[in-house]
Amino acid sequence: MIDPLKGFYAAEFETARKKAHGVVLLSDGKIRGGDSSFAYIGSYTQYGLTVSGSLRGIRHAHANDPERISIFGIDPVEVSFDGVAKDGYVAIEGVARETPSLTLRAILTRISD
Repeated sequence: MIDPLKGFYAAEFETARKKAHGVVLLSDGKIRGGDSSFAYIGSYTQYGLTVSGSLRGIRHAHANDPERISIFGIDPVEVSFDGVAKDGYVAIEGVARETPSLTLRAILTRISD
C-alpha cells in the first residue's frame, strides 16, 4: 500500500506556552524527527484526508537553558493528535497526556518525498 504522507517535513509546533520548530519524517505509519533538544518518535494512520496518531517527545540534550524547555513545559511527553493532510501540508491538534488542558497545534510542511 502506498503511503501518501511519506516524506520529510518542516514542523512548526505551538502551545499557549511556547513555539518550536523541528523536522519530521513520516513513513509507513511511523513518525521520526526532532530538533536541537528533543527527539520525536511515534505513529500515525491516515483515512482519506484525516490523520491521527501519537508521538513521544524525549529530551536528548541536557541543558538548563530556559529556551530549551518543551512547548508543554515538561518532558518527556506523550501526545495524541488528530488532523488533516492536504497538498503537502499536515495540520494537527492534540494534547499531551501529562498536560491535558494544554492544546498543541502543529503544521507540517513537506520538504521532500
